[in-house]
Amino acid sequence: AGPLNQTGNSLDIAIKGDGWIAVQAEDGTEAYTRSGDLSIDVNGQLRTGGGLPVMGNGGPIVLPPAATVEVGADGTISVIPLGGEGLAQIDRIRLVNPDSNEIEKREDGLIHLKDGIAEPDFDANVRVEQGFLEGSNVNAVSSLTDILSLTRQYELQVKLMSQTEQLSQSTARLLQFS
Repeated sequence: AGPLNQTGNSLDIAIKGDGWIAVQAEDGTEAYTRSGDLSIDVNGQLRTGGGLPVMGNGGPIVLPPAATVEVGADGTISVIPLGGEGLAQIDRIRLVNPDSNEIEKREDGLIHLKDGIAEPDFDANVRVEQGFLEGSNVNAVSSLTDILSLTRQYELQVKLMSQTEQLSQSTARLLQFS
């Protein structure tokens, strides 16, 4: 998990700890992502930033026209309908936490279940934070520093091998003349 960055957007959600958001992949199967930059399309369907439908209790989540959308810590979506009063619970984002041995990342950039593994149930332990997005768990500066350090170590090793080769050749010449 990466750090949580506050956005203030009510449709942005970040998973706290382990877990995944279920989405409908382009081939129609269920897949998983941690990308919580959600939006509502013109048909009211809840989608990820990449345009994939977000899965709920009975399939992709469709929201009615609403003045306000709230996402609870357990993924429950509630809205205040346009012209209406009071919060109405619409659906619940399918939050899952399959075993890491049962999943694999594929070319589409999503996490899929390995063949033959049944879809996991909702996981009540998976929690989300509304108004936040998860940042990268990679520190670019640290990674670049590590790469530079490894490059210098490699160059030093090559230089030492070259000097050892030269010493070996010098020793062989000295022994040849004796």
